[in-house]
Amino acid sequence: MTIWMAAREYSGIAEAGGVKNVVTSLCEALARLGHKVVCFVPFYGCVNPQSLGTFRRNEFTGQVESAGERYAISYSVGFLNGVQIILVGAQCFWAKQNVYTYCAADREIFPNCKIGEGYADQHLMNTVFQKAILAFGETCCSAKDSPEIIHCHDACAAALPAIVSCFKKNFFTRTRFVVTIHNAGPYYHHEFKDVDEAEFYTGLRRDVLEGAKNGNRVEPYLLASRFAALTTVSPDYAKELVDPKNQNTDGLAQIFAERKIAVTGITNGIDCSLYDPKNVEASRLPFAFNPEKLDLEGKYKTREYFLQKIAGRDSPEIPALPKSGFLDAEGRVFFAYHGRLVRQKGILILLEAARELLKQVPEARLVINGQGEEALRDMCAAFANERRGRVVFYYGYEKAMSRTFTAAADFALLPSEFEPCGTEDFIAQAFGTIPVAHATGGLKKILDGKTGFLYEPNTPERLAAIMIELAQKKLKNAKCFDKIIREAAKTLRQKYSWKSVAKEQYERLYWELMFGKK
Repeated sequence: MTIWMAAREYSGIAEAGGVKNVVTSLCEALARLGHKVVCFVPFYGCVNPQSLGTFRRNEFTGQVESAGERYAISYSVGFLNGVQIILVGAQCFWAKQNVYTYCAADREIFPNCKIGEGYADQHLMNTVFQKAILAFGETCCSAKDSPEIIHCHDACAAALPAIVSCFKKNFFTRTRFVVTIHNAGPYYHHEFKDVDEAEFYTGLRRDVLEGAKNGNRVEPYLLASRFAALTTVSPDYAKELVDPKNQNTDGLAQIFAERKIAVTGITNGIDCSLYDPKNVEASRLPFAFNPEKLDLEGKYKTREYFLQKIAGRDSPEIPALPKSGFLDAEGRVFFAYHGRLVRQKGILILLEAARELLKQVPEARLVINGQGEEALRDMCAAFANERRGRVVFYYGYEKAMSRTFTAAADFALLPSEFEPCGTEDFIAQAFGTIPVAHATGGLKKILDGKTGFLYEPNTPERLAAIMIELAQKKLKNAKCFDKIIREAAKTLRQKYSWKSVAKEQYERLYWELMFGKK
């Protein structure tokens, strides 16, 4: 098949959250299965095209209309690991130094912007991007290049099936659409405030837009439900998305349930080769080890390196990662959190639970690493500074360091209030670090007591209790969790490789959309 992907981010080109990993790995896995895969990504100002192989800048040009104006666009073409990448150029992308939110580098052009806030013209960016994909097919391709599948990722690309279906000509006659909901939580919907605003940007008919309302707002995911198959990133999250009692979708789950809109859950895979601790070049860890064979000497050398060179009182500063607190050499059991600093991730629950853990288990140590909301950043920094020697907090993201933080720990904490899939549990398993997670959404793929630990309800008291219990067991017998370490790494490799997910789940879905279920 010819498969087009539409995504606002892609690994090595434009990176923001976990979506980049899913899109990249799925594209490459499908290409290895023999499909022609083309991925459209905006040509942001932060994109470095040197990461692409043969690169042809502005090979095609065109125009699209949005918000009452016409915008010049260009298409630059390159290849990366068997995937054709088409960078969609437009002024609204070139002016941005990040993917979704203002960053420090944006201040040169937007001096009054607030760091971390979403771009003010996000609706224009989304619409120009999606209409540019439509225009590419209609003006830059021959009939033989028509895609069987267009797969759109997240709300910022979810209006594309409606746009193509309502404006399409002969080129897209055979095309079927898939929209993957990576996160349906509040702040992720890219919704229009009302029908007038949606019509202003997209040009879609009002009757189409009226059918996608959530209150007064127009939801891209509801737009997509009429023209595309909806998927999400785990079977358990799919169930939550159609549960009328779900309070974590800002009303979307209630509408899905009322309209009986189907959502298919396909658990994300992981490219184990990118996190293989046996290969320090791939893992970015300082020492090699093999959790499946319980060859863990390198893991504990990584911890020593972490304590001496990174987290200690006198360790050199990492310019990219501001540090608060430090860890002394007295620790004997280590917990870590790595992820976004947003309330969805349960940061407040984590801090309250950790307060009790450190009271009850003097030998326990905690590492926190992430970036996000300023208020949560300040709370984490204050927590670490008040418990110097026992807690260290690094704000920001640097790949090698963030992986080292996880690999150095015994347990990875995942207290998310809701979680569509989760990749930090996968990464922890790859590094011989046992995930401890709230039993929600995609985190339920953890096999309780076999590949990690699940708990509920998601309260500080319950999390503290399980952390204290695990710490005390570890202190009594350092090897008591070795069986779980080995099983977690083995299950990850055997069950969740992207090759398996792409072939057995996505490829099957695409064929069914084209030809019906057998």
